[in-house]
Amino acid sequence: MSAKQNGKEKKTKEALVEVDPMTELSQIRSNFDRMLGGMLRGHWEEAWNAGWGCDVKDDPAEFFVRAEAPGFEPDEIDVQISGNRLVMQAEHESETDDAHGKSTRHGKLYRAVTLPAGIDEDKIQASYKNGVLEVHLPKSDAVKPKRISVTAS
Repeated sequence: MSAKQNGKEKKTKEALVEVDPMTELSQIRSNFDRMLGGMLRGHWEEAWNAGWGCDVKDDPAEFFVRAEAPGFEPDEIDVQISGNRLVMQAEHESETDDAHGKSTRHGKLYRAVTLPAGIDEDKIQASYKNGVLEVHLPKSDAVKPKRISVTAS
Protein backbone atom coordinates (compact mmCIF):
# COMPACT_ATOMS: atom_id res chain seq x y z
CA MET A 1 0.00 0.00 0.00
CA SER A 2 1.40 3.47 -0.74
CA ALA A 3 0.42 7.06 -0.11
CA LYS A 4 1.67 10.39 -1.48
CA GLN A 5 3.20 12.81 0.98
CA ASN A 6 4.85 16.06 -0.15
CA GLY A 7 4.70 14.86 -3.76
CA LYS A 8 6.71 11.70 -2.99
CA GLU A 9 5.31 8.22 -2.79
CA LYS A 10 5.69 6.74 0.67
CA LYS A 11 5.24 3.05 1.53
CA THR A 12 2.76 2.39 4.33
CA LYS A 13 1.76 -0.72 6.23
CA GLU A 14 -1.32 -2.55 5.05
CA ALA A 15 -3.89 -1.79 7.72
CA LEU A 16 -6.52 -4.00 9.30
CA VAL A 17 -9.89 -2.76 8.12
CA GLU A 18 -13.29 -3.62 9.52
CA VAL A 19 -15.72 -4.85 6.90
CA ASP A 20 -19.19 -4.04 5.71
CA PRO A 21 -20.34 -0.63 6.95
CA MET A 22 -23.96 -1.81 6.78
CA THR A 23 -23.17 -4.50 9.35
CA GLU A 24 -21.64 -1.85 11.59
CA LEU A 25 -24.72 0.37 11.24
CA SER A 26 -26.99 -2.58 11.92
CA GLN A 27 -24.97 -3.43 15.03
CA ILE A 28 -25.17 0.18 16.26
CA ARG A 29 -28.93 0.17 15.78
CA SER A 30 -29.28 -3.19 17.51
CA ASN A 31 -27.19 -1.98 20.46
CA PHE A 32 -29.21 1.24 20.64
CA ASP A 33 -32.51 -0.68 20.57
CA ARG A 34 -31.21 -3.02 23.28
CA MET A 35 -30.03 -0.06 25.36
CA LEU A 36 -33.37 1.74 25.13
CA GLY A 37 -35.32 -1.43 25.79
CA GLY A 38 -33.28 -2.07 28.92
CA MET A 39 -33.73 1.49 30.11
CA LEU A 40 -37.48 1.21 29.74
CA ARG A 41 -37.43 -1.96 31.87
CA GLY A 42 -35.14 -0.31 34.48
CA HIS A 43 -31.91 -2.16 33.60
CA TRP A 44 -29.90 1.03 32.98
CA GLU A 45 -26.35 -0.15 33.58
CA GLU A 46 -26.82 -3.49 31.84
CA ALA A 47 -28.43 -1.79 28.83
CA TRP A 48 -25.64 0.79 28.57
CA ASN A 49 -22.91 -1.87 28.49
CA ALA A 50 -24.63 -4.12 25.93
CA GLY A 51 -22.19 -3.43 23.04
CA TRP A 52 -19.29 -5.52 21.70
CA GLY A 53 -15.85 -3.98 22.16
CA CYS A 54 -13.00 -5.08 19.90
CA ASP A 55 -9.32 -4.05 19.75
CA VAL A 56 -6.88 -5.04 17.01
CA LYS A 57 -3.11 -4.80 17.43
CA ASP A 58 -0.41 -5.25 14.77
CA ASP A 59 2.80 -6.59 16.34
CA PRO A 60 5.90 -7.55 14.33
CA ALA A 61 5.21 -11.28 14.81
CA GLU A 62 1.41 -11.39 14.88
CA PHE A 63 -1.94 -9.66 14.72
CA PHE A 64 -3.80 -9.75 18.02
CA VAL A 65 -7.56 -9.31 18.42
CA ARG A 66 -9.15 -8.76 21.83
CA ALA A 67 -12.95 -8.72 22.01
CA GLU A 68 -15.04 -8.26 25.14
CA ALA A 69 -17.85 -10.82 25.29
CA PRO A 70 -19.08 -11.07 28.89
CA GLY A 71 -21.74 -13.59 29.82
CA PHE A 72 -20.87 -16.24 27.25
CA GLU A 73 -19.39 -19.72 27.59
CA PRO A 74 -16.50 -20.83 25.33
CA ASP A 75 -18.78 -23.27 23.46
CA GLU A 76 -21.15 -20.38 22.60
CA ILE A 77 -18.37 -18.54 20.72
CA ASP A 78 -17.48 -19.29 17.09
CA VAL A 79 -14.24 -18.00 15.53
CA GLN A 80 -13.52 -18.64 11.85
CA ILE A 81 -11.19 -17.51 9.09
CA SER A 82 -13.12 -17.02 5.87
CA GLY A 83 -10.86 -15.89 3.04
CA ASN A 84 -9.10 -12.80 4.37
CA ARG A 85 -11.67 -12.21 7.15
CA LEU A 86 -11.65 -13.12 10.80
CA VAL A 87 -15.28 -13.73 11.78
CA MET A 88 -16.24 -13.85 15.47
CA GLN A 89 -19.77 -14.72 16.61
CA ALA A 90 -21.32 -15.48 19.98
CA GLU A 91 -24.86 -16.43 20.93
CA HIS A 92 -26.40 -17.08 24.36
CA GLU A 93 -29.92 -17.70 25.59
CA SER A 94 -31.06 -18.19 29.18
CA GLU A 95 -34.35 -18.46 31.03
CA THR A 96 -35.05 -17.37 34.60
CA ASP A 97 -38.01 -17.77 36.90
CA ASP A 98 -38.62 -15.14 39.56
CA ALA A 99 -41.48 -13.52 41.48
CA HIS A 100 -42.53 -11.63 38.33
CA GLY A 101 -42.69 -14.72 36.14
CA LYS A 102 -40.52 -16.37 33.54
CA SER A 103 -38.12 -14.33 31.43
CA THR A 104 -35.84 -15.21 28.55
CA ARG A 105 -32.63 -13.37 27.70
CA HIS A 106 -30.96 -13.66 24.34
CA GLY A 107 -27.54 -12.26 23.49
CA LYS A 108 -25.88 -12.31 20.09
CA LEU A 109 -22.62 -10.71 18.98
CA TYR A 110 -20.96 -10.52 15.56
CA ARG A 111 -17.72 -8.95 14.41
CA ALA A 112 -15.69 -9.38 11.21
CA VAL A 113 -12.21 -7.99 10.63
CA THR A 114 -10.44 -7.94 7.26
CA LEU A 115 -6.90 -9.28 7.51
CA PRO A 116 -3.96 -8.46 5.26
CA ALA A 117 -2.17 -11.25 3.41
CA GLY A 118 0.42 -13.28 5.25
CA ILE A 119 -1.43 -14.91 8.16
CA ASP A 120 -0.18 -18.39 9.13
CA GLU A 121 -3.65 -19.97 9.40
CA ASP A 122 -2.34 -23.25 10.88
CA LYS A 123 -1.00 -21.41 13.95
CA ILE A 124 -4.03 -19.26 14.83
CA GLN A 125 -5.08 -19.61 18.47
CA ALA A 126 -8.19 -18.35 20.26
CA SER A 127 -8.95 -18.34 23.99
CA TYR A 128 -11.76 -17.05 26.19
CA LYS A 129 -11.35 -16.12 29.85
CA ASN A 130 -13.21 -13.77 32.21
CA GLY A 131 -15.47 -12.47 29.44
CA VAL A 132 -12.63 -11.65 27.03
CA LEU A 133 -11.98 -13.41 23.71
CA GLU A 134 -8.36 -13.25 22.51
CA VAL A 135 -7.28 -14.34 19.03
CA HIS A 136 -3.59 -14.59 18.08
CA LEU A 137 -2.96 -14.58 14.32
CA PRO A 138 0.77 -15.23 13.69
CA LYS A 139 2.29 -13.70 10.59
CA SER A 140 3.98 -15.99 8.10
CA ASP A 141 7.74 -15.61 7.78
CA ALA A 142 7.29 -14.05 4.33
CA VAL A 143 5.63 -10.92 5.78
CA LYS A 144 7.53 -10.53 9.06
CA PRO A 145 9.88 -7.53 9.14
CA LYS A 146 13.49 -8.39 8.35
CA ARG A 147 16.46 -6.29 9.34
CA ILE A 148 18.85 -5.62 6.49
CA SER A 149 22.39 -4.77 7.48
CA VAL A 150 23.97 -1.79 5.79
CA THR A 151 27.64 -1.99 4.88
CA ALA A 152 30.04 0.77 3.97
CA SER A 153 30.91 0.84 0.30
